[in-house]
Amino acid sequence: MTELHNLIIKGKPQTDLEKGLLAYKKEQLLQIAVQQQLSVRKSYTKMKIVEQLKPVIVKQAVDFFAQLDGHKKEKLIDLAKGSATVVSNETVMQFQSSIESGYVFAYLANGTVTLILPNELVSSIKQDTKSVINYPQAETQPLFLRQMKNAQKIYGTYDINHLVSVWNSYFAQTMTIEEATQLIETVQ
Repeated sequence: MTELHNLIIKGKPQTDLEKGLLAYKKEQLLQIAVQQQLSVRKSYTKMKIVEQLKPVIVKQAVDFFAQLDGHKKEKLIDLAKGSATVVSNETVMQFQSSIESGYVFAYLANGTVTLILPNELVSSIKQDTKSVINYPQAETQPLFLRQMKNAQKIYGTYDINHLVSVWNSYFAQTMTIEEATQLIETVQ
């Protein structure tokens, strides 16, 4: 992993993938190329590196976004909608792998960090958000609720923190305490 501060772009945020990539220094572009497993020569110009990176990033974006947990996907949807772009350092750290791979840009302007999902990648996250928009998925709702009911049968009650912890350790589509509480309230 690279130092995240090395991948923060100083200046006005750009929503265009090519312009965003060109805002990086050459060394930063070479780091992104390594993350994308793209061999580029150090002698290449910034433009040549960007020309080679851009199609790889666009092609790999759907697969990359599909591997993210539900919470990160929801934040990416917010980025795609243009909302919640000014973020905390904690949020920037959550998206470190996305930034290192060139899928999300982190801009520093006027002392605030803004995350940008490039326009060319919005459709990539939307292709993978069908499972996120109605979160949790219809087929996972009964399973979580059955787990809760089984815990009630066995123990006479259930500990929501424990249920969510167990759920998150076994399923790729993670759930927060708040989401679990809302799901339980819909059936009570």
